[in-house]
Amino acid sequence: MEPCYFKNFEQGDAYCYLDIKRDSGLFVAFSVGKWIQEVCDDLYELIAKRTQQPTYYSKISFCTDGNKQNENAIPKHFNKDCVNYSKVIKDKEGQIVIGTYKRDVFGRMSYDNASINNIDGFCSYLRARVGCFVRETRNFAKKRKQIVNILHVTQTNYNFIEAENGETPAIKEGLTDKVWEWNDIFDMRLSVNI
Repeated sequence: MEPCYFKNFEQGDAYCYLDIKRDSGLFVAFSVGKWIQEVCDDLYELIAKRTQQPTYYSKISFCTDGNKQNENAIPKHFNKDCVNYSKVIKDKEGQIVIGTYKRDVFGRMSYDNASINNIDGFCSYLRARVGCFVRETRNFAKKRKQIVNILHVTQTNYNFIEAENGETPAIKEGLTDKVWEWNDIFDMRLSVNI
């Protein structure tokens, strides 16, 4: 799992916290709001609901950037003894990354597995496809609800429709056995429990 944070640069107060499963690329969860502890907590609460709870023998792994909020959020939703958590901290001069270093926070993650390349790549994917995530653009979303709606559509498209070598992240995770089209989603029957 690689949580990340995505700032809506035009508005300045809407951040997106994202989680991508490294092996399959599944876009697991997101939360949108101010860059505060509660919004980070919301992300990990969703991750805990959408993934199998780890055990001491089958740990969950997280790798993030240097945001301190993760160190507080992870233990609220996962037993620290069942988590491998490392940070990749970027040294910057202005907006230019001049180096990185890695640090274990909980558990032990191998040095090679401590990476945030997947989430950095996914943020590039968002910037290339979704106008409100392009830095310094006029297409920014003016309300958080717009960003949430855009991310729900993007999550569905990324997980179920966009195939690479005939597979989507949802296929890799065993959630479906085919590449979906938008008509499959629009024609789907939904059941509601009342």
